[in-house]
Amino acid sequence: MITNQNDINQYLQKYHAGEISKGLDVGLPQLDESLRAKKGQLTIINGLDNVGKTIWILWYYLALSVRHNVKWTIFSGENQAGQLVRQLIQFYTGERLEKMDLSRVFDVEMRIAQYFTFIDNAKFYKSKEIFQIIRDSDSFGGLIDPYTGLDREYTHAANYDFLNEARSFCNSTGKSIYVNTHVVSLAARRVYAEGHEYAGYHTPPMKSESEGGQPFGNRTDDFLTIHRLVGHQMRNYTTEVHIRKIKDTETGGKVTPIDAPLDFEFNSGLGFTMNGQNILNQTKKSELDLGVLTPNDSFDNDAPF
Repeated sequence: MITNQNDINQYLQKYHAGEISKGLDVGLPQLDESLRAKKGQLTIINGLDNVGKTIWILWYYLALSVRHNVKWTIFSGENQAGQLVRQLIQFYTGERLEKMDLSRVFDVEMRIAQYFTFIDNAKFYKSKEIFQIIRDSDSFGGLIDPYTGLDREYTHAANYDFLNEARSFCNSTGKSIYVNTHVVSLAARRVYAEGHEYAGYHTPPMKSESEGGQPFGNRTDDFLTIHRLVGHQMRNYTTEVHIRKIKDTETGGKVTPIDAPLDFEFNSGLGFTMNGQNILNQTKKSELDLGVLTPNDSFDNDAPF
């Protein structure tokens, strides 16, 4: 099928008039300057184990949902849906779940269910099955977490087949796909050199260090690395988000400097903060004004997934 000439002309007219729409923002200027959620976009995420990849991307989804009323379909093969919903409830309310009345818990859970649908992880799925579930939903997009949780081969050719399939899905449906990937052993062994301020702690992996290699950098629109200095006295609960690739900067986003990632504080599991700002606080404030919520007590730290 040949591309419609009218589509090309319409794009040129919009570009000339400065009318190219930006992707969705979350209301944090520093994050929005670097990252936008866009329709029909393929995003690859990598990171070491236990740095909080899943939980950060769910927080990001929730921030988008509250601001833009968009929905998500989640396949998480390594986490139970109840665990993830618990964390989303805490993000949404700014309260520890065990300190909430049970009736309040289920009230908020119903609100979370308006934004998030979780695919049962009791079985392995072919990628085509996951894509069909997302296609049939009214979601803005979906998360595959992790890529190696799918029922498929993982050869070089098979990885490209998946990436081409994902790219075709995004193009044909306008829905966005995010894929969490693990990293190769080399990335899990590499640490900052002696003399560096983080000497001995793991360095963030590169695009090519996803399991499956550079194809995941080649075929994606955007690429994120999520990292954390696990065990560090001061930065153990600081989540670094490295923006490695933004294919279309016209619609928003840019690569972060190698040594200057976006830093988010875990905030004891009550909603990531950036520069001290919790963008989900407005939701909590409106409910405090209505007398639905009570102010937080102090909380102990809670490690990310």
